Amino acid sequence: MNQAPTNSDVLVLGAGLAGVSAALALGGGYRLIERASRPGGLCRTEVRDGFAHDITGHWLHLRDPDVRALVNDVLPGGWLTVQRRASIWSHGVFTRYPYQVNTQGLPPAVVAENVLGFIDAHLGEKGRELRERVPHNFAEFVLRHLGAGIARNFMFPYNEKLWTVPASELTIEWMGRFVPRPTLEQVVRGALGLEGDAEGYSATFLYPREGGIETFVRALVARLPRAPECGVRPLSIDPIRKVAILSTGEEVRYRAVVSSIPLPEMVRLVGGAPPSVLEAAGLLRAATVTYVNVAARDVGAPPWHWVYLPETKLRPYRVGSASAAVPSVAPPGFRSFYVEMSGREPVPPAEAERAAIEALLAVGLIGSPADVRFAHVRSIPQAYVIHDRAYGAARSAVRAWLAERDVLVAGRSGNWEYSSMEDALLAGRQVARQLKR
Repeated sequence: MNQAPTNSDVLVLGAGLAGVSAALALGGGYRLIERASRPGGLCRTEVRDGFAHDITGHWLHLRDPDVRALVNDVLPGGWLTVQRRASIWSHGVFTRYPYQVNTQGLPPAVVAENVLGFIDAHLGEKGRELRERVPHNFAEFVLRHLGAGIARNFMFPYNEKLWTVPASELTIEWMGRFVPRPTLEQVVRGALGLEGDAEGYSATFLYPREGGIETFVRALVARLPRAPECGVRPLSIDPIRKVAILSTGEEVRYRAVVSSIPLPEMVRLVGGAPPSVLEAAGLLRAATVTYVNVAARDVGAPPWHWVYLPETKLRPYRVGSASAAVPSVAPPGFRSFYVEMSGREPVPPAEAERAAIEALLAVGLIGSPADVRFAHVRSIPQAYVIHDRAYGAARSAVRAWLAERDVLVAGRSGNWEYSSMEDALLAGRQVARQLKR
């Protein structure tokens, strides 16, 4: 005889930032389950031999006053405010980020191509056609607002490395604050070395003083009225009976579900999806990121927080260093790095490690392979949602079908979007408020 289902007003799936934020805002009447051994989702830190490596870069950028108050409240005095030091490595030199307003130092022919291309996009005959209509895709947006030179020398190769598809396949809805659009004055001043590097949403960020980004997650979880249940995952969800079956064998009756697990996976868990919804879920694509955590001797290289690598001769698209921002995450005399590369599938470990060391050597962040103390290869499936032409309609169809069955989604994976840590916190709070209403 089956055991009667236990009751939970709201079942929250996934204890990443969105799920934890939803549970905090609900204040009670929830079950928060997490399939990993500890909460945090992608917001976790791996500690070894005195090095604290996050799951790649986790810099906290804030714009919402309530989120800022929460952040300061749960970890009082535990934050450093850091002024961004980011760069681009191309043509054998570092230039400051954002690329489009900091081209001084590149070969003169490249600087000229970038500036003249920008001018033509805004004032010239070649750019007239794009100026007279809305761009159809990301490639047209870049050509319209930044010009052919910046497109060829940075925006196209870098973004195609990251997203794994040509720029012409990407839509423009995802960009928001993530792609700065400079003025002609800024571009010209940047070409002459007169512009600063304060453009963009990431000019400053917060990071914990000690222990990596997971310090923040632990502080949030400590405020929950009911702890997450880790090592537990949903096996199926019956939206008619409002019952979820968990991997423990338990049946849980719920009023609503908040999901921060990947959107296509959620469709497969909820019973009864029609072929049209299953087809829509199948159209949702994402790139996998393989990253290499590297511990290395400090050779006195520039203390960049992250470096973009647009050129195709290097496999990774970005190198980051948390210890450049907060030295406490690496032992004295050493630096920590994460080296990221994107693809449809994980990069084989030996290949990924070789590509990471090659990139660190090429940009001078290490002097020789002998400087490396250890290198660990990890991967993030579905790390970057691909905002292609099928994305908008497919995502809307899936979310609407789930919402009709009292399954609400939140977070980068749950909502299937390109977003930040703060966005995840805001999304969890918003869903909880919706349910409380």
